Amino acid sequence: MIDYAADLVIQNDKFVTQVDAMERSVDNAMTKWKGEGAAAASERALAHKLQGNHLGTTVVGIADHYNTYGVQLGDTRTALLKIVNQEVPGAGMTVDDDGNVTAPKVPSGTDRSNSASAALAQQVLDGQASGLQTRIKALLFQFGLSEVSASTALTTDLQELGLYEKKPDGAPVSSGVQAILDGKSQLPTDPKQLHDYWESLTPAEKDALYDHDNYIGNRDGLPSVDRDHYNREKLDDELTRAQNGDKAVAEKLGDLQAVQKTLGDHPDAMLLLMDTQSGKQAHAAVSLGNPDTAYNVSVSAAGLNGNVHGSLSGMVNEGKNVKDTAQSRLGVLPDGDPRKNQSVVPIAWIGSDLPQADYKDVPADLDGRTWAGYKEVVSDTLAKDGAPKLASFYDGVRASHDSGSMHLTAVGHSYGSLMTGLALQEPGHKPVDDVLVYGSPGLDLPQKHWWLPEKANDVDVSKLNVPDDHRYEMTGGKDTIAKLPGYGPNPQALPGFTHLETGPTTTQDGVSRDGAYSHADYPRNGSNNELRTSGWNIAMIVAGLPEEAVGKH
Repeated sequence: MIDYAADLVIQNDKFVTQVDAMERSVDNAMTKWKGEGAAAASERALAHKLQGNHLGTTVVGIADHYNTYGVQLGDTRTALLKIVNQEVPGAGMTVDDDGNVTAPKVPSGTDRSNSASAALAQQVLDGQASGLQTRIKALLFQFGLSEVSASTALTTDLQELGLYEKKPDGAPVSSGVQAILDGKSQLPTDPKQLHDYWESLTPAEKDALYDHDNYIGNRDGLPSVDRDHYNREKLDDELTRAQNGDKAVAEKLGDLQAVQKTLGDHPDAMLLLMDTQSGKQAHAAVSLGNPDTAYNVSVSAAGLNGNVHGSLSGMVNEGKNVKDTAQSRLGVLPDGDPRKNQSVVPIAWIGSDLPQADYKDVPADLDGRTWAGYKEVVSDTLAKDGAPKLASFYDGVRASHDSGSMHLTAVGHSYGSLMTGLALQEPGHKPVDDVLVYGSPGLDLPQKHWWLPEKANDVDVSKLNVPDDHRYEMTGGKDTIAKLPGYGPNPQALPGFTHLETGPTTTQDGVSRDGAYSHADYPRNGSNNELRTSGWNIAMIVAGLPEEAVGKH
């Protein structure tokens, strides 16, 4: 069994090498072959690659079972034969095929004294024989159990492998999955239900669903590992097609390259969203680490002028600075603090279209006189379009978490704070523990007395579905965007928010930090290459350390 497993691995490696060679050949062909036929061929090649990979994975599983059970049976056999071939004969005893051990008979003496000694000796020998027999039969029983387990596992493996002959165009799937592939059924839309269903699927079924919907990695509720895997597959496919002029994705080449570079710059990054088709702009979400296994997870929504090609890399870099600062502070907590050394995973989310202001001949910072930019941000239409997607993303992060015990923070900057506020107001969605907004032009909260202009600031903050003492805001003194009218009062004027400092200060770690003044300053490093006061506050809220955030003076 062990030798067979080793040979099977060698043969499978040759097969996998051929699958990789096929993929490279198709990619090379795409440099000369253009048009719809080329795009179809590229997608079909990707499907064959997935099928080949799954077939290879199935064979590896078979080899693993042969090797695992071969070692297990071999170890049991070695222990058994040591007793049978050495200990039993050495004691002058015999053993039959069923493991029964017989001790030699001690001759009885002629007198009473000798008879008693013989009986005692026989009793000792019989006891030794019984002990040997117990050990032998236990090993025989263990060997039998291992045989049954090996037989069951290998039979199942070989049945799955055999189905490839009956279904040569792909791996076997269940009737439920086949109904989805045939258009007779659909995947659950609720993130928790989807997660539970997805976890019941085999790798072959997951691959088949990806082949059916190449954007399946964007579904909220899928495990982050699977989202990352399938989104990277789609990223590779679209990059190849965009680089070769496919009209469906050619205009998004810059976005795709930005995603690829961001992933390459951060080895621990995971691609949780990759979409070039559903909006005018490309969409992406990248985490630093696995949010399914981290305790502290944050989702930062981009704001005005946010886009994948120009903003994703910067957001992820800013997230890394926040993560490093947060985890460093968690690491120095006293040993008795349950938060000590908890992990932190930030997620940069550009999951919907955002206003893109025209700054060709206007100042870099926006105010009410800058009409070219003002006209792009005075409407909440894009925020309302994106809010359900962001709310669903929160739900997906919660649903896919391995333990369910987590601290989830919603972070929104600029127009992203408006979208965050609307997402938290979405009915049926309550997965967030804390919310932090900064540079916010308002949250579109309902007014309690909408008919009374003098009470325009009297809004219902409870609609955010985040409890008191868990709502935070920051507003820099020179941030003119945060003072624009249109979406209700700035959170700095609202009750129920904890107002955090943005000016220069020295934080509890002894670092002197710059203040944040302009609209873009908040998450960026200061002149000393350390997070500003505002960035420190972001890190502390995200880490679940609100007592170390700097309150407004």
